[in-house]
Amino acid sequence: MNATHEQALSPDERPAARKWHAIRVAAFVGWGVVMALVAAEALRNPSRSSTILAATFGVLFVLVNGNLLLMRWLGHRNWRHMSAKLHGSAYISEYQNLPNRNYVLAELRREMPRARAHQSPFVLIQLSLENIEEVRGRRGDEFADRSVHALVETLKRLTRSSDFLAHLGGARFCVMLVDCTLEQSYIYLKRVPGNVSVSDGHNMLDVPVTARVSQYDMEALYATDVLRDLEEMRPLRRREQPRMDSLAA
Repeated sequence: MNATHEQALSPDERPAARKWHAIRVAAFVGWGVVMALVAAEALRNPSRSSTILAATFGVLFVLVNGNLLLMRWLGHRNWRHMSAKLHGSAYISEYQNLPNRNYVLAELRREMPRARAHQSPFVLIQLSLENIEEVRGRRGDEFADRSVHALVETLKRLTRSSDFLAHLGGARFCVMLVDCTLEQSYIYLKRVPGNVSVSDGHNMLDVPVTARVSQYDMEALYATDVLRDLEEMRPLRRREQPRMDSLAA
């Protein structure tokens, strides 16, 4: 049994897995012993019937054990593929393959010590369509999905490569601006429209965008606290410039 595969099993599953592995090994050895005895008999008493019998056992041995080995190899390959997929999905959102909330937390855990060591703050901005469920109820799923897609495309165009954009879930997205202060983040916010315009098939309708801003204060030690502070921050009014006292809001 593959050691990595066994480690992935729960403690309750491992004894049963070892048992089946032992049975497979015993069956393989048993086939080998029978094959050796038949081949020895065919060599000791060569005849047409013994040769046919030995050839038949040989073919069966190859077919059965080859099939078992092939199934085992495919099983391990599929397991490795699934494991890689699950590992990737832990950090990738189902929405446009953007980094997800877990990725944001992992990035915060990397960025926070660097920010403290160099006294170089960073800013988190949450941009969302907070009335998306109301929009969905009034305009339908397709219009709501187009609205979220329009916001994402806008944020992708505005976010520089040294920063990153992530999906927090629903119609909520997060932008991390590294080496940035709260006042400097207004340069980015000024470029974010207060609404995204989406067609309902007849007219272009505006869906309002809500912004929350939080600067890392160098004292928080846990990434979950930093992200929670952002999500609990008071929403900015349209075109309102971030202020340091908004951190206490």
